[in-house]
Amino acid sequence: MSAAALLVVDDNDDNLYTLTRRLERDGYTNLTTATNGREALDFLQSKRFDLVLLDMMMPGMNGDEVLQTIKDNPDTRDIPVVMISAEIDPEKITRCIELGADDYLPKPFNPAILRARVSAALRRGSLRELEHEYLARIEQDKRRSESLLQHVLPPEIATRLRNGADGIADYFDQATIIFADVVGFGRITASMKPYEIVGCLNRLFGEFDKVSEDVGVEKINPMGETYRPAGGVPPPRPGHARVAVKLALELVAAAERLRLQLPVPFPIRVGVHTGPVMAGIIGTRRYAYDVWGDTVNIASRVEGASKAGCVLVSSATAEAAAGDYQFDGPHKIETKEQRVIDTFFASRRN
Repeated sequence: MSAAALLVVDDNDDNLYTLTRRLERDGYTNLTTATNGREALDFLQSKRFDLVLLDMMMPGMNGDEVLQTIKDNPDTRDIPVVMISAEIDPEKITRCIELGADDYLPKPFNPAILRARVSAALRRGSLRELEHEYLARIEQDKRRSESLLQHVLPPEIATRLRNGADGIADYFDQATIIFADVVGFGRITASMKPYEIVGCLNRLFGEFDKVSEDVGVEKINPMGETYRPAGGVPPPRPGHARVAVKLALELVAAAERLRLQLPVPFPIRVGVHTGPVMAGIIGTRRYAYDVWGDTVNIASRVEGASKAGCVLVSSATAEAAAGDYQFDGPHKIETKEQRVIDTFFASRRN
């Protein structure tokens, strides 16, 4: 027996009886009958139907008026409707089709044709429902992809990718790069299980993400236990050095707050440097937004020379953020290129 729910609408009791008996013989047992258009519309509001068999000529509200109401309602417009009538006027039949009727069956109806058209209309309804489900899944996947894109990439870069941009690579005259690294990470995690290490890093970097978002600085692709935000990338931002130093101090404070909440303390040291950088998308299948250039290398070197619980900045950053923080120094460090640069430990003004 078919489980399809059918609504049969006809103002003539004899016609209604004959039609429902024929449908029952064809295996359709989930039948609801209505004797006028208003009753039919009330049923459609309270129950889900897979097909409506609708008489065209009825008192009060004609079948074409009922049809138009069904098709104008977003909740019912996709229900297949087969018009049944003795009307042979081509213009009226054409109007029903134009209004959205799926088929037309003349009275007196042929049982074989009735069976075929009901079956065909139900198949079309099922296909339409599958199409809607498929489109809904596509839309859901699209929203999920966009959400992931927004979380993985800076919003400006995600927008450019959605708009068809390819080979994203930008040059910034000035930006401030931050390296925040867990001091003694190998020693701290030597006796920890992998899931414990991942859990601690997730908690730590999750807290860092909140701080970065509050300050308005974009996180760049992390490297292992190293957290890497960048001020002024993207988009360019005035005062990025001052904001970056503020974030660096906030990162140290956040790590300190988590000391008692993690299985073991994860102390960090931070290095900051200001200068020109290049930034762009790396990868063709798995995107990563990254920065590179001499400024990035120097920031890494400054971080390596810093101390646990401290923020060490280059002279370029200290000069750009002068007046907002206290800078202790200079302390000279040597880069991999054997250049010597001045650095300063940053702290908040008392």
